[in-house]
Amino acid sequence: MSARRLGWVVAGLVGLVAVATTVARVSGATWRPAVVLQAFAPWAVPAYAVVALLLVALGLRDRRTWVLLAVSVAGLALHLWWVAPLFVGDAPAPAAGGLRLTVMTTNIEYGHGDVGVVARAVREHEVDLLAVEEITPDALRRLERTGALDDLPYRAGRTDRTLHGTMVFSRTPLTGVRRVPTDMQSWAFTVDGWRVLAVHPAAPTLARWAADQDLLRRTARADHPDLVLGDFNATLGHAPLRRLLGTGLQDAAELTGAGWQPTWPVGGFAGMPFAAATIDHVLVGHDLTALSTSTVTVPDTDHKALVAEVATRE
Repeated sequence: MSARRLGWVVAGLVGLVAVATTVARVSGATWRPAVVLQAFAPWAVPAYAVVALLLVALGLRDRRTWVLLAVSVAGLALHLWWVAPLFVGDAPAPAAGGLRLTVMTTNIEYGHGDVGVVARAVREHEVDLLAVEEITPDALRRLERTGALDDLPYRAGRTDRTLHGTMVFSRTPLTGVRRVPTDMQSWAFTVDGWRVLAVHPAAPTLARWAADQDLLRRTARADHPDLVLGDFNATLGHAPLRRLLGTGLQDAAELTGAGWQPTWPVGGFAGMPFAAATIDHVLVGHDLTALSTSTVTVPDTDHKALVAEVATRE
């Protein structure tokens, strides 16, 4: 195969995937392949760029090539517009003397995640509120033995021997605790006067995904939470998460201009050497602002942990 022909083949294949991703993102379809493409929507940026460069390199010799180049540039511009807010940041200033909390969410994948690393992150970041998804009884015992929970004596939620366990650990008392009936455990509670949801809805590979996402939106609309954190099993490329944000919530990473912070799938049983999609989030309501967000690599799980500092806004 000649180099020119190979270039056209590569441009065609990459272009088809990029266009399919754009169509999936725009349509908001809940067909499973479309949901998967939506999760990786930011990757359409380099995909369209590669196609555009290949077309220029192959030579703009006819109208067909120019049309393809126009489509590639338009797709690139659209996806850049979608991801740009993650790099800009427009967080309101925190209130002087207002409450500040450092929160952390970590999915430890069937309890296999390295709780020693989780414990170290809790100490280094001085975490006030920790949400752990897929926590098993054995993982809880191991986490307790690290001593990291000594400063987080208040807890809610339950362990489970499969992937359904979700627990929250807090420096201050948790009140009004109740279960939110997603497929995997989600919990609502109040801490320091803030209404909080710790969430873990069904994965996109499960039929209940759309129903769980809708349940979170309806819960947020009813409860008006100040803070929502956890493994959402959804990215900003998914319409259900955008509808959740439409209830008055904002993504902490976007507020702080932290950039694209993918959290899954990396390491663990997925075996990926890097994270490629952002499905773990910290969201804040109208009365809060975000000061910073960062990720922590936790061995033996396919999720990075997400740490955010949030505060009462002016």
